[in-house]
Amino acid sequence: MKTQSYDEVRLEFVFDPDTGNLEERLVIQDPKKFEILSKEEKEKKISFAKKEAERRNDKRGPFVMGKNETIKQLEQTEITVSDRRYFMELVIYAQFDGEPLKKDGEYLSNKHIASLWGINEFNTSRKLSKFVKLGLLDKQKNKNQNVYVLKELYFSKGSNSIHKDEKFVKIFQNKLKEVVENVQKIENQKNRKRKVPIKIGDVIGLLHAVLPYFHYETYYLVKNSDEKITEDGETVLDALERNPRALKHLPKTEIGRILGHKNPDRPTIDKYFHILQQAGAVMVLTTKGRSRYLIHPDLMFRMDSNGMDAYTRHVRTQFGQHDFD
Repeated sequence: MKTQSYDEVRLEFVFDPDTGNLEERLVIQDPKKFEILSKEEKEKKISFAKKEAERRNDKRGPFVMGKNETIKQLEQTEITVSDRRYFMELVIYAQFDGEPLKKDGEYLSNKHIASLWGINEFNTSRKLSKFVKLGLLDKQKNKNQNVYVLKELYFSKGSNSIHKDEKFVKIFQNKLKEVVENVQKIENQKNRKRKVPIKIGDVIGLLHAVLPYFHYETYYLVKNSDEKITEDGETVLDALERNPRALKHLPKTEIGRILGHKNPDRPTIDKYFHILQQAGAVMVLTTKGRSRYLIHPDLMFRMDSNGMDAYTRHVRTQFGQHDFD
């Protein structure tokens, strides 16, 4: 019987998404291509394989990663809630690894974007120039037309630009598109019998502004979004029951400041959240006159999982049990 020497064998890892286990296999191979893995390298490959498998099997689809600290710095600029709205509508079309924004296989030029936004090309050009100046977009040339890429200072999709200790929020593009479309439907419904139409699309801009305040374990909008509230072996619900004051919820005055209001505009903020609730993006929970804002976990998420853990399923079910019309 012919025996194979050790250096002709390759260790292969195969992740089974149904069981959550990573199986090891020995494969006979060309010894010239053989690579011995250290324990640390093996653990990295296992971790990477699990994350890739979870990403491929995540029913929420593709996502863009928003970087918390740099997005928060935008509060010190001249960006408006309307600017944020138009930018979020572009996030839907972000591609992997720095490829320009694309829809239906075609890169988005100024003309395409003007059509998507429903405004003229002059105002579209001015808005895009502002985004380039703010560092939200990079402008490139393609066949004598301007095309645009999300700048990795603020957002990333599929690249290695996220540093180990950097805090970020995943924005799922399918759900974002659904929310934008729902807001448009609500606007159309409100204008059915109006002689002077109203515009409510800017409410989408609020979602961009509050990204850095999305708590990574509970999905509430809070001041302490990076603070761990669970203890070892404890569920999120256990932690909230043990310490109901663990979360420092964002008040309307703080949300107004984030949006750039010089004076608190509570009625406008209430209106924004009411529309976003109707659109399925948020849930507003009010007790004793104080509102708490919960974001749909299929729209925003921060953990490396497919969102099928018990707490996330509980929150998703809460959204599904309410009629926000």
